[in-house]
Amino acid sequence: MNKIHDALRVLGIKPLQYEKRGKAIIVTTKDQKYVIKKNIHPIYEYLNQRTFQYYPKTRIEGDYEISEYLSEVPIPEDQKMMDLISLVALLHTKTTHYKKVEEYGYQDIYETVKENLAFVKQDFDKKMDIAESQIFMSPSNYLLARHITLIYNTLTYCEDKIENWYQEVKELQKIRFVILHNNLDLSHFLENELISWNKAKIGSPIFDLYGLYQRTYSPFVWEEIFRKYNSIYPLKKEEKELFLILISIPTPLEFTTSEYKNVQLVQHQLEYLEKTSHFIEQLKNES
Repeated sequence: MNKIHDALRVLGIKPLQYEKRGKAIIVTTKDQKYVIKKNIHPIYEYLNQRTFQYYPKTRIEGDYEISEYLSEVPIPEDQKMMDLISLVALLHTKTTHYKKVEEYGYQDIYETVKENLAFVKQDFDKKMDIAESQIFMSPSNYLLARHITLIYNTLTYCEDKIENWYQEVKELQKIRFVILHNNLDLSHFLENELISWNKAKIGSPIFDLYGLYQRTYSPFVWEEIFRKYNSIYPLKKEEKELFLILISIPTPLEFTTSEYKNVQLVQHQLEYLEKTSHFIEQLKNES
C-alpha cells in the first residue's frame, strides 16, 4: 500500500478512501475517483500507436497505472451491446496484421479444438456411465440421458466441421491477427470505453467474438450482433467457420452436491445448444 500511496503522491492525488475490488483498488479523493491496477501500459502504448483510444485515460507511475473511474450509464442493454460490438470491430480493424502460418499455424488451432472435443466427449461418456449405473436416476441424470443424443450429435457435427475446416485452411500461407481484448463483457464497457485490459493478447479476431457469445448468447439476438460486427469488420470464410464450430461445442458439466443446481446446469446446456443451433441456421439462411 505504501508504494501505491507514493505513486498517488507523485501524481498529486490525495486519497481519502481506498476500496479493494478484485485486482483493482478504487481511490476516492475530495473531487473524484481513480482506479489503480498493476502496470500493463505497453498495451495502451500500442493502442495509441494504432489510433485506438477507447479506453480509460491512464497515467503510469512506477509499477501502477492510475486511470479515471468510469460509471455505468443507464442505457438499454440491447443498445449497449450494439455499441460494444461496434467498438470491438473497430479495435480489430485498427490492429489487424498478418503472420506467416509457420509462426503460428492453423494446425495449432486444429489440434487444440480436436483435444477439446475429445475431452468434452469423454466427460459426457463418464456422466452417462454414472447415470446408467443408477437404479433410479437422479433428475439431472435423467434429463441428461433424455437429451444425450443431441449432445453426441452436436459433438459429431463439430468433429466433421473441424476436419473440413482444416482441409480448407492447411494450405494457406498467412493468418490474420488482431489485438484481442480477451475479456469482453457488458460490465467491461463503460461510457463508450473498454476497461479491464489485463487479459489482452494477440490472436484471431473470432476469439473475442467467441468469448462474448458464451457470456451473452441469451437474451440477446446474436444474428443482429454478428451482422453489425461483420458490416464493420468482415470475417474471412475460414474465420467465420471456425467461430461457428467453437460456439457449437458443448461445455463439460461440473456437477455439484446440489441436485437443483445440477438440473439447472443441464437445462442451461440444452438451452445453449438450442439457441446456438438457431443462430447458425439463421446465418446459413442469410448467406
